[in-house]
Amino acid sequence: MTAILDIGEFSLSFRTATGTAHVLDRIDLAVRPGEIVGLVGESGCGKTTIIRAILGTLPERTAQIGGGRILLDGVDMIGGGKAAQSMRGRDVTFVPQDPFASFNPLFRIGTQIRDLMRWRAPGPNGSRSGRSPQIVEAAVSAMLDAVQLPPAILAKYPHELSGGQRQRVLIAMALLPQPRIIIADEPTTALDVILQAQILSLLRRLAVERGVSVLFATHDLAAAWEICDRITVMYAGQIVEVGPRETFFNKPHHPYTRMLLASLPEPGRDPRVIPGGVPNPLHPPEGCRFNPRCPNVSATCAETRPKLSTAGSDHLVACHHPGAFDVRIAHA
Repeated sequence: MTAILDIGEFSLSFRTATGTAHVLDRIDLAVRPGEIVGLVGESGCGKTTIIRAILGTLPERTAQIGGGRILLDGVDMIGGGKAAQSMRGRDVTFVPQDPFASFNPLFRIGTQIRDLMRWRAPGPNGSRSGRSPQIVEAAVSAMLDAVQLPPAILAKYPHELSGGQRQRVLIAMALLPQPRIIIADEPTTALDVILQAQILSLLRRLAVERGVSVLFATHDLAAAWEICDRITVMYAGQIVEVGPRETFFNKPHHPYTRMLLASLPEPGRDPRVIPGGVPNPLHPPEGCRFNPRCPNVSATCAETRPKLSTAGSDHLVACHHPGAFDVRIAHA
């Protein structure tokens, strides 16, 4: 199946006052039509940088692309010019981590949604023009109903909404242009546990109903379990494992994935930590970047970067010494 989002061998560095930070190292990532893919890893592993590259929001003065491709529905998002720019905000939309910072505090919610509808959402027969006020109001009303918000929301300012309401509005705004793919960057981080579950359930239901693909970046493994079909694991700017949700949680192969899952809290035992620390991107280790912390490290690991190789049905792992063992966690 042809991927909606196809990232291959993509590398990225940033110039800093103290040297070059090698942030992304030959990233391979794919999202298929109608699929929800989790991009998981510790804070600082490169998840948000990948998103910024797709959305074209990298800092021009300091970002250095070292090679590779980012294709969205076959369009080059790195050098695609106007074609790529026209897709952003239409074919690919964004749900950010901080819902409050995403609104203009001076305008009512209704004004901001209607403006988006006029400029980005398709009109009759999929066109981008000819949207009458009646069509706009009907589309806005239908989308509010889909995210379970009352029409009275439109008359309020962003600060008058709760965090959960603001995130629902952002999901509605992401869906209004009828995108091919939604990119969500830690969209429930600022919410309490109950609201997190509600927002995740809502996002998955709407994505499935509308056949929209989702790239869901998170460090929260419970959230990944709730919403994702397939999970991609990042460590220090490298992809280390890719697999279906059940495989990821119950039969991981990469040592980092196994230790990450083992670090989850469980009743009756002390927390387990991964020894060592995340490497400095200014001086990343050669080969597999996890090798300084890996219990199975060999000379090959420190010299040669492992490639993603087949480890089972739709399961890939980048490791010179992969091995599976059962990991059971509470999914409730």
